[in-house]
Amino acid sequence: MRKTPSLLWAALLALPAGAAEKTAPPTHKVQPAPFKIEVQLDGRFSAQKVHEITLRPKSWTDLSVLSAVPHGATVKKGDPLVKLDLEKLDRKIRDTKIDLELSKLDLALAKADLEYAEATIPLDLTAVERAYHEVKEDLDRYQKVTKPYNVKSAERTVISAANYLANAEEELKQLKKMYEADDVAEDTEEIILKRAQHAVDRARHSLEGARIRSETSLKITIPRESTAKKEGELRKRLELVKARVSNNADLKKKQLTVEKQEISHNLAIEALTKLEADRDRLMPKAPAGGTVFYGTFSRGAWSGLKLVEPKLRKHGKLTPGTAFMTVVEPGPLRIHALLDEKDLRHVEAGDKGNATAKADPDRNLPVTVANVSRVPVDVGKFEVILESQAGGILVPGMACTVKLVPYKNPKALAVPAKAVFEEDAATYVWLKGGKKRMVTTGRSFSGKTAILKGLKAGDEILLEKP
Repeated sequence: MRKTPSLLWAALLALPAGAAEKTAPPTHKVQPAPFKIEVQLDGRFSAQKVHEITLRPKSWTDLSVLSAVPHGATVKKGDPLVKLDLEKLDRKIRDTKIDLELSKLDLALAKADLEYAEATIPLDLTAVERAYHEVKEDLDRYQKVTKPYNVKSAERTVISAANYLANAEEELKQLKKMYEADDVAEDTEEIILKRAQHAVDRARHSLEGARIRSETSLKITIPRESTAKKEGELRKRLELVKARVSNNADLKKKQLTVEKQEISHNLAIEALTKLEADRDRLMPKAPAGGTVFYGTFSRGAWSGLKLVEPKLRKHGKLTPGTAFMTVVEPGPLRIHALLDEKDLRHVEAGDKGNATAKADPDRNLPVTVANVSRVPVDVGKFEVILESQAGGILVPGMACTVKLVPYKNPKALAVPAKAVFEEDAATYVWLKGGKKRMVTTGRSFSGKTAILKGLKAGDEILLEKP
């Protein structure tokens, strides 16, 4: 039983310190030390002056290659870069010139036809109007004068024939009475009687004919003639209406034909102008002296030979409007690099650094940030352009690594970032002992924050809230 107190004491000593009392929070002693912000980027060298070669014909699209300057060739301003097969284009230009001449002739004929129509259509219309009025006058005169006269004549013919018959019969009757009074009939008397009888017979026959002709005139000829006259007037009236419409329509058609021919002629002129302009455009020359690269550059990255080189061989086909070659002017190279969005706040124009080319890893090239894009060029990436004096074996498209030091202080009071707290727009730390101290902070990087005001060397701060 006497050993019990010593056993209890040993058990208490074996318990963790936190079981006996609360563990003290970790602290950090503030001391001056070097503090810098370092950002590493992957980049590519690019020329400051490049000229993409693109063929932009207005009309011609058959861009068949005969030859091209080699990739990597050095050219002077004005040197030919690509020779195209322009035989088909030249043939097309010749054909278009012929089409233009034909169009010119068609336009001249159409204008002459229009001028003739403008002069003759009014004359034709006047002639139709005159013909109608003449027929109308003829109809009016026929109905007022000729037709009544013809009816009267037909009736009068029968009356005249009847009178003639009556006279002949009366004359025969009187002759018979006179000759019957004589006892002896002479041959002369018989002849006279026969003649008188013949006259009666002829008169009777004439009367019959007159009646037939009169009936024919009254029932057939005159009605038909009247109908024909009316139909003739109606036809002329309709012809006049038609002429007024059709003549205007014909004139309008000829005017439209001239307009159409003018459009066709202008299109032919435009087509020839475009083809001749294309003829000049399709002989590309170097806009400046430099080195020829097949393909293009985008933010320092070269597109390579794979897609373009086959097009620049003999019988290869270029695509209108698509760049296929770049002339790079000599001079110091710049660097295009991509910056992670997490480092965007650290980098700005004027920052200094060094670049190491993969082709020359033992050499550090001084660089200066010329521009930082303020909108992303890819997801989470921003473009940085850096100026350098790179040259020598380095050419556009080569890769490099860039290290920037946007901020450096050899004696900064930098503390762990987790020891700095914010509340209600105030920034503070907790001193050892549990007292709150307001501070002014500078930049933060890699888990540390620079303290500009509020702490001094030797101060101890808590790494977490008490």
